[in-house]
Amino acid sequence: KIGEILMFKKSSLVIVMLLGFVFTINLSAQNWRSEISSYYFYVKVAESDKYWDLPGKHPATAKKDLQFQIWDMDDDAYERTFVFPSINGTEFFAIRNKAGYILDVGGKENLNAKELIQSKTGKKFKMKKDDGAEVQTWNYDSKGVQKWQQWRLIVVDKNRVIFENVFTEKPIDVKGDINKNGSKLQSSKRTNSNNQIFVLEYAEGPKKGQLLEFD
Repeated sequence: KIGEILMFKKSSLVIVMLLGFVFTINLSAQNWRSEISSYYFYVKVAESDKYWDLPGKHPATAKKDLQFQIWDMDDDAYERTFVFPSINGTEFFAIRNKAGYILDVGGKENLNAKELIQSKTGKKFKMKKDDGAEVQTWNYDSKGVQKWQQWRLIVVDKNRVIFENVFTEKPIDVKGDINKNGSKLQSSKRTNSNNQIFVLEYAEGPKKGQLLEFD
């Protein structure tokens, strides 16, 4: 009976340790999700000194249909800093800058009957699921964020992340040179290259200037 008691205690200890490990993992995941929904961040290309940016200065950039680019760091928080509101508590997020505009994939969701006929005669249309579709600004509606305005964060390691669009299933990608001012953001097939990997830098709060940790 003593042996059975010892075995029971060991089994109970293992279960408690496993539960503690699972709780720690869940707490960690909950922490970073809470952080990105609570604070504004600069988004930097992980292997470059360039940040997400819009062409021009606030308030001129406070409008829809502007394609995002990368640029040197500056202090224009309205166009350069982002918060990540959760979509109804799911694993998906909108990405909204301080001016109130969100990241959107440009192009058409599908073609209407007339456009289908035109496409068969050779006319080309820009589609959201095309490689190279523009990542642009759009109006934010918390009650109806479209699938092409929702993003899944794919954690690469402690600090680095890929942003994959829910509708296109393609990540945000820097078109061309990641070290060149003005390189545009687009939606493109996943390659896990440096053009698709980013870090989040706190723009405010007690951790200002530090990188968000995902673990």
